[in-house]
Amino acid sequence: MKPADVLNAELMGNEASMYALFDHLRENDPVSWVEHPDYRPFWNLTRYDDIKFVGSNNDKFLSAPRTVLIPTEVEQALEEQFGTPNGLETLIHMDKPKHLKLRRVTREWFLPRSVAKLDEEVKALCKEYVDKMQDMGGECDFVKDVALLYPLRIIMSILGLPRESEATMLKLTQEIFGSEDPDLQRDEVQAENMGTLLEFGAYFKEVIEDRKKNPSDDLATVLANAEVDGEPMNELDQMSYFIIAASAGHDTTSGVLGAGMKSLIEQPEQLALWRDNPDLDDGASKELMRWVSPVRHMVRTATEDLELQGKQIKAGDNLALWFPAANRDPEVYTNPNQIDITRDPKLHLAFGYGSHMCLGQHLATMEVARFFRELLPRLKSIEMTSEPTWVHANFVGGLKSMPVRYQFN
Repeated sequence: MKPADVLNAELMGNEASMYALFDHLRENDPVSWVEHPDYRPFWNLTRYDDIKFVGSNNDKFLSAPRTVLIPTEVEQALEEQFGTPNGLETLIHMDKPKHLKLRRVTREWFLPRSVAKLDEEVKALCKEYVDKMQDMGGECDFVKDVALLYPLRIIMSILGLPRESEATMLKLTQEIFGSEDPDLQRDEVQAENMGTLLEFGAYFKEVIEDRKKNPSDDLATVLANAEVDGEPMNELDQMSYFIIAASAGHDTTSGVLGAGMKSLIEQPEQLALWRDNPDLDDGASKELMRWVSPVRHMVRTATEDLELQGKQIKAGDNLALWFPAANRDPEVYTNPNQIDITRDPKLHLAFGYGSHMCLGQHLATMEVARFFRELLPRLKSIEMTSEPTWVHANFVGGLKSMPVRYQFN
C-alpha cells in the first residue's frame, strides 16, 4: 500500500480496502507526500489530532484555491469555464471574510431551534418511507428505494422544490459526487463541457427568477432574495449556494443511512440496543456518522511553514484531510472498528471541524435518528440478500446498492 492509493477510486470505493489503507498510513506514514502524474502533489493527513488541528486553524489552512482532489486536467477545464480550479465556488471552497458572510445567509435555517420546527414533517416522511418498505413485500434495494430518496425529499421540501424535480436532482447529484464511478458518471464529452454544473445552474436560475417574483416561506426564497454587504447576492454565488444545499444537503445523509443500515445488520446487538432505547437516538445517529464518514476528504492550503509528525510542510503545500481515517483512530476511539451507539458522540469529525463545520449537521442528525426510530421498532428481521456495492469515489462515498430481505412485526 502506498500514499497515492487514496487517488484510486475503486480502492476507495471498497470499505475493506479503504480502511486497510488508512490503517496502514496512520500507523506507518500519517503525514505522507503524494506525487501522481495526473494530480498536483499534496500531503495525506490520517491521524485525528492532526486533522482536528488543521480544522481548528482556518486562517492558517485555507480552503482556496484547492478544496478537493481532482485531476489537473479537470482543474484546468474548470478554471477556463468558471475562473477557479474548483469550478463554481461554493461555501466549502471559501475563506474569510466571504465564507462567513455567505454562511450567515442561511445560518438561521439550520440552527437547532429551526431544525426542531421540522420535526413533525421529518417524522411523517420517515413513516412514509418505512410504510413503502412494508408495502414492497419484504424485499427491496434499501439504498435505491429508501436511503437515496428520503433525505432528498426533505431537502427538496426545505428548498420548496416539487417532487417532480427529485429524479433530476438525484441524477445531477450522483454525477457530481460519483464522477469517478462508471455507473454514475456522464460520458466523456459531456464531462468536458461541464454538463452537470451547467445543468444544475440552468435549473436553479429558473428557481431564482421565480422566487424573486413569487416569494414563499422556503429556503429558495431566502437564497433568491439574499443580500450580502447590503447588495443583492452575486448570481454565481446564488447558483453555487443552491447547488451545495441541494446536493450535499441529501447525499451525505443518504450515505449514512445506507452504510449505517449495513453496519446494523452486521452488528445486530447494536440494532437491538438502539431499538429498545429511544434516548440513544441522537448519539446513535452521530455514531453512524463517525462510522460511515461519507465526506472522505477536504483539502487545505498551508499559509506558513510548519512541522507535522516530523514532516516539513511548506507554505503553499496542499494537505488532504482524510476524515474516515481520523474517525477510526485508535488513539482516540476504543474499538474504533466497531459500532458503539453509547459512545461519546461529540468526538467525531464527520462534519469537519472549525468554521467550516457542516451547516446542516443538526438536520442530518435528526433525519437519521428519526428514520431509525420509525424503522427499528417495526422491524422483526432484516438481512442482505447479496453483497452491497459501493460508489467508486474518494470525495463523497457511500453505498450504491444493497438488496435486503426483511419482515415487519
